[in-house]
Amino acid sequence: MYRTRMLAALSFLGTVLPTGTPASAAELHYPQRAITIVVGFPAGGGADTLARLLAQHMERAFGRKVLVENRPGASGNIGAESVAHAPPDGHTLYISTRSNALHKVVYGRAEFDFARDLVPVGLLATVPSVLVTAAQAPIVTVKDMIALAKAQPGALTCASTGFGSDTHLLCELLQRATHTKLLHVPYRGGAVAIADVIGGRVDLLSFSLPGALPYIKAGSVRAIAVMARKRQPVISHIPTMEESGVRGVDMETWFGLMAPAGTPAPVIGQLNACLNTLLPDPALQEALMSRGFVAPSGPNTPDTFRKLIAVETETWTPVLVEAGVSTTP
Repeated sequence: MYRTRMLAALSFLGTVLPTGTPASAAELHYPQRAITIVVGFPAGGGADTLARLLAQHMERAFGRKVLVENRPGASGNIGAESVAHAPPDGHTLYISTRSNALHKVVYGRAEFDFARDLVPVGLLATVPSVLVTAAQAPIVTVKDMIALAKAQPGALTCASTGFGSDTHLLCELLQRATHTKLLHVPYRGGAVAIADVIGGRVDLLSFSLPGALPYIKAGSVRAIAVMARKRQPVISHIPTMEESGVRGVDMETWFGLMAPAGTPAPVIGQLNACLNTLLPDPALQEALMSRGFVAPSGPNTPDTFRKLIAVETETWTPVLVEAGVSTTP
């Protein structure tokens, strides 16, 4: 089914590729071997969950093995850099996040340039974040959190999945919106961060809904509020931050697919056609929705994803600068 739809998409793709492209996607016989999708965070988080779902469906579409490799560190940028140095043939791909787009302001001396060394394939999904604490913690509502934070400024801890990550941004936004002082505690990924929340070693974590959902369902963490404009179907009993009396902490996390710069345009086109075949499929839609992901709607091309990255970089750089989120002087 997938292969038939993708061939139809590729027949159209051949009419819209830039002139001068040396060969059609079909003529490149892509993929020629297994594809590896690199995730810049440990297993168990939103990026990892999405990568494994995508890999299953890409295998059926391409008839080749699709592997997921976790290379955590530096808020995803260690994994991103490894893909930037991979052969540009479409067999090594990367699940990107906002933290990759913002790496220059956070890691000013990074050895690679995200915008230069990786090229967009397409948007995969967006997800809201949810503010969680330990199930046994005294914090039940956002009002409880604010009261505790104001009673002891800097004593309440806010975990993140890494310095400069989306979860770090949310810690900063939360402080600004509630006029409180929290102590930021960066971790190397969501799995270790949420483990310390469960154990009561850290107080708060603004985590992606797909990453937090299994722990919410298991009762090991308590969801306080959804950091989105509206309630989410999979946890519809949890109020939004605005419903809890706090505005300005609505931030969707996004995930996209990237390839090394220099990857032939027909290969990028074939990968994008694959995404646009897979993402509307009801089976994948249901799998995404049940885990808290929202598949993209509207045009989803490398160019639309490139523009999203540019807008996100422009929007969030001032927030990071104002918050002093930088490892460089």
